[in-house]
Amino acid sequence: MTTAALSFVDALYAGRLGRDLFRYPVQSAPDRSAGDAVVAELTAFLRDRLDPDEVDLTGTLPEGFLDDLRKSGYLKLCLGPEIGGLDLSAYNAFRAVEHAAGHCMPAGQMLAIQAGVGAPALFPALPPGPLREFVAERLADGAVSGFGLTEPAGQNNAWPGTTATRSADGSVYVLSGEKVFTGHGPVADLLPVAATEHTADGRRLCICFVDTAAAGFEVTSRVEFTGSRGLPNGALRLDGVEVPAEYVVRSEPEDPRFPDLMASAVLIGQLYFTAAPALAIAKLCRRWSGEFVTRRRINGRALSEYDEIQRMLGETLAEVYAMESVVQWGLVGSGPQERWFERLTAKNLAVRTCWRIVDRTVSLYGAEGIETLPSKLRRGAVPVPLERRLRDARGLRIAGNVDFQLDAQAARRLLTWFATSAEDASGLADGLGAEHTDEGRLSGVNAAHLAAVREQVLRFHEVCRALAGSRPRLEDLFEQEHTVILLGRVAAELFAMYAVLARAGTERPGDGGERDGQRLADVYCTSARHRLADHWRRLDMVTEPDYAGISTRWLAEGLPRLRGEA
Repeated sequence: MTTAALSFVDALYAGRLGRDLFRYPVQSAPDRSAGDAVVAELTAFLRDRLDPDEVDLTGTLPEGFLDDLRKSGYLKLCLGPEIGGLDLSAYNAFRAVEHAAGHCMPAGQMLAIQAGVGAPALFPALPPGPLREFVAERLADGAVSGFGLTEPAGQNNAWPGTTATRSADGSVYVLSGEKVFTGHGPVADLLPVAATEHTADGRRLCICFVDTAAAGFEVTSRVEFTGSRGLPNGALRLDGVEVPAEYVVRSEPEDPRFPDLMASAVLIGQLYFTAAPALAIAKLCRRWSGEFVTRRRINGRALSEYDEIQRMLGETLAEVYAMESVVQWGLVGSGPQERWFERLTAKNLAVRTCWRIVDRTVSLYGAEGIETLPSKLRRGAVPVPLERRLRDARGLRIAGNVDFQLDAQAARRLLTWFATSAEDASGLADGLGAEHTDEGRLSGVNAAHLAAVREQVLRFHEVCRALAGSRPRLEDLFEQEHTVILLGRVAAELFAMYAVLARAGTERPGDGGERDGQRLADVYCTSARHRLADHWRRLDMVTEPDYAGISTRWLAEGLPRLRGEA
């Protein structure tokens, strides 16, 4: 019998952690070895075909690169050998994307789009039948895929504006609408597209598997970003595109959610596309920071000897450790529909932490931090492409949805549980006992951090219960958007601290280097507790400035005046 993976969300629901730490998930040796082999081969493949400096300068991938990808197995990282795939675990796929993005951001994100949100990601959720056979055949032939979701009106509307209308004889759906910011849009062969079907029973969300060679499918523009230069991304128009009815997956009436398995796949895929590149950038900045402080002397004194520099470097080392911890917790040793909370919050934890690291590294480098690579080459400076990674990192915070919306999504899901299931929380924490490890392995300061997490988990539980019971309708509570967002951030910070402490508890104190988990955990948790104190202080505010009034008046009066001046 398979036991479901433990989730930190159970502690939030129960209001207590139990007596000990969760057992930190560790990748098995055979799985690690399989991942190592693919990462090594992929690294060689990319180095032979891509000059990352040239890609960034020109904004284009070299001719023939996409064809090489089609012929390789790298567009089928997680698919089985029967389709020509590499059959990687979710965590090994993450590692592959991370290493690819570390070499060349658009290359890594192309692998992420394919494995995480395109037809290969959705394939395991497809039931036996014509659609599954069609997708399997196309993928076996090397089809490039993506997902047409975002529209000109924005990503956060509950229902897509693109419509799917069933023909009179029921044989096909006719799609009409536009999509923007579609990864692989300009090069995709097979593209799942989200659309709304209007029926007598109500609206249905449809996922339509579109052959991009079909009449009426048009790439209206290639989209270019500040970072990730060279990534194929496009604006699309669907003007009467016909999709066979058997190639359409439909939701229940008036339910705008993806089917469970598809939603789980997209949640994991979001980590491929955002968290994996974020971790790659963070590790590059860690290395570049070390190289910089080693080669620099200020007033005859090594830069590495200054107090503030040591603090900056220590923060970076600890934050990389934390990023690894939350990703491993979410992806190692859990099934596709488990640990939804960890996977949802890991995106923001990773990209925000990456942003702090790259911003800190830019400050460390000073003017060199924002100097372009061609400029460094002209004057003979060390050609560290930090400016490029600054651009890449900022884009990750809005990729897959803007960060504050993801905070809100996590908190809304938690609050919904408290409003509907809180009475069922008894025994949740008790059931975790068999999977705990001895917290006595923690150093004294980390045991204190764990005690703080324990106290704040109870506080979070009580606040959520009170809020969920304070409104007759959850929708009214959700209108308090800033409160909801702050709750999402508190929950995420508590999870990150717990994951870091659990990992540190599995490592021997004094191992040194990157594996000096106890010291790294202390640094990370100290900063996290400062952030948590700020979140709680904001949640406890009784009165606030009149944000609504000042913004409403300015939009009504000030903006028209500014337009007139322009």
